[in-house]
Amino acid sequence: MKKLMSLFILAIFFVGCSVIDETERGVVLSWGKYSETLGPGMHAINPITDEVVKFPIRTELKTVTLDAGSNDLQTVTVTAQVNYHVDPMKVDAVYKNYGIEYVANILVPKINETITGVTPQYKAEDMLQKREEIRDRMRTTLKTKLDSANAFIVIDGLAVTSFEFSKEFKASVEEKQVQEQKAQKETYITQQMEEQNKQKVARARADSTVIALQMSALKQQSGSEYLMLKFIEKWDGQLPEVVTGNDKLMQMLDISGKAKTKSTTHCLKNGGLEGASVSR
Repeated sequence: MKKLMSLFILAIFFVGCSVIDETERGVVLSWGKYSETLGPGMHAINPITDEVVKFPIRTELKTVTLDAGSNDLQTVTVTAQVNYHVDPMKVDAVYKNYGIEYVANILVPKINETITGVTPQYKAEDMLQKREEIRDRMRTTLKTKLDSANAFIVIDGLAVTSFEFSKEFKASVEEKQVQEQKAQKETYITQQMEEQNKQKVARARADSTVIALQMSALKQQSGSEYLMLKFIEKWDGQLPEVVTGNDKLMQMLDISGKAKTKSTTHCLKNGGLEGASVSR
């Protein structure tokens, strides 16, 4: 048994082996040319003629930062993050077409083309508000470009993490916001003044209507009933204590039985108390 184990170890030493895990695939190169693709597990190889290149197939992240132009000719620095993985069934094609440096050879160039192609479709001011729309369009565009290039790279996700603008553009945007706030404030003040003027006009019309009605009543009733109404409106609610009229005197006492000495005279015409003197 020990001899068999020793022979097995010697065989591995002279023949060689390669271990591939679940997150990768092995590309076997025989004398530098593609031979086959190895799946997960331990594989015997000829160390003299063969070489195994391991291709990761797990999802990985690539961050790209690139200067691009907007629709209104502003320079925008765009940072995008792309989650991707190689199609496990097409590892051989990826290696044959783009080699082990497939990320630099095909993925990054297509990401750059996508950014510079989508960004000019938007104005600089709209980019922050339309970030999700831009993200979706970039993701669709990138997938189309990779499929057309037979890259066999699957895009799992794409995020636009930042838009950076020039100092001059930032200053102009801030100034525009300040002016817009001033304009909104002035509009609000104008609306308030217009509302106040409307209220003043309404009150003036109401007052003129009341005056017209009062003048009409004076003309129709010779003013007597109107004067009586005004007298009632001004009356303090206390009855007079002494009333004189037509050379007659009538004493009116309060509930305490004491007569008031202060007197006030009211002359009412056509009101039933003509020529009467009232004393309190």
